[in-house]
Amino acid sequence: MITQLVNRFMEHKAKVRAVFAKAPPTRYKDIVNAVVGALAVEDWGNAWPDVSRVTEIDYGDSRGTLVYVIGSNEYALSTHWYVTVCYGSCSGCDTLKAIRWCGEPVTDNMLDDYMTLALHIVQGIKVME
Repeated sequence: MITQLVNRFMEHKAKVRAVFAKAPPTRYKDIVNAVVGALAVEDWGNAWPDVSRVTEIDYGDSRGTLVYVIGSNEYALSTHWYVTVCYGSCSGCDTLKAIRWCGEPVTDNMLDDYMTLALHIVQGIKVME
């Protein structure tokens, strides 16, 4: 776990929650993008995660593991991060599907669940070396 990322997320979690309230995530990439958007600030120094440089790798079918590679704002892209997310084929084995199964409109409980997923994603981000 990268403490700096988790701390930044916690500082900006209201922003992420507002994104989910306005447009509930339909895919894990929506959650990753919201997290990276909250992390991407220029006061980091040389490199920070860039939401426009999030790449999803998915070799699964009805279930599997998603890999998200997150590039930095740097021109030469010397810094990258990654996070993996496991998903399932139904609401019984996939957290996002279980939340969305509750339907519309988005409730506070659903937002809490989306935020828990977002926190787990930010806690799982690692630096690529």
